[in-house]
Amino acid sequence: MTYNLNPEAKAFSYTREELFECITKIVAHPHKTITEHDQSRALAIMMVFDDYFTNYTESDNNGGHYVYEQDAIDFISFVRFKLGIAGLPDGIDVDEVLK
Repeated sequence: MTYNLNPEAKAFSYTREELFECITKIVAHPHKTITEHDQSRALAIMMVFDDYFTNYTESDNNGGHYVYEQDAIDFISFVRFKLGIAGLPDGIDVDEVLK
């Protein structure tokens, strides 16, 4: 199973349900059967992301919200740094990260 993180993706390219499914599969890796515990852990991760992004979300005063592009939300660069890998292709293969 391969998931690619696309740095060129438009905002909200994943629905919340798709994001939940993706996080759940990563949490359950390498097992094929997803347990209720895996789903609980995926939900906890989503709650942490919600809390984190709240610090970077701005109101446009018209009922909408936006997030300025900044290092604090550049997760691709952070993953590259933590793994000590430079020059990865545009997408990062999650299977490579999970080795």
